[in-house]
Amino acid sequence: MIEEFGKAQIEDIKAIEKRYNVHLPSEYVSFLEASNGGIVDKSGSNQVLIEDLNATINIDVLYGVNTGESASNVETWMEKLKEDMMEGSIIIGDDLMQGMIVMICEGEFEGIYYWDDSFQFEESTDEENTYWIAKDFLSFLDMIR
Repeated sequence: MIEEFGKAQIEDIKAIEKRYNVHLPSEYVSFLEASNGGIVDKSGSNQVLIEDLNATINIDVLYGVNTGESASNVETWMEKLKEDMMEGSIIIGDDLMQGMIVMICEGEFEGIYYWDDSFQFEESTDEENTYWIAKDFLSFLDMIR
């Protein structure tokens, strides 16, 4: 279950795409328009498997656009971490350990990833700390609903 932030305006979503030079998948745009992200219920049902680590994470927040709370906005985290971001990607949320959920929107690596930027897992290093979660946003959303 997700405690939604409200509804995002398409103009605000387009502004994010333009600002970060990213083309958001239509299912993610629809999600933002309908719920604008939200706080994910903290339960065993929202655990997401990271196959490469044979470990699970609990999703905390799915960021939105102009939510009224800066810590819940895509733009806040993109501004803080944009130097470390791959072209065509956007930060869409975080987990309880403060790792980031990143969506690569196009190209060979398209999909949803866990970015262990705080090195919570001992396997993570400066060279390798990003792990595949799902092929697309809807598959990821299914994991936490």
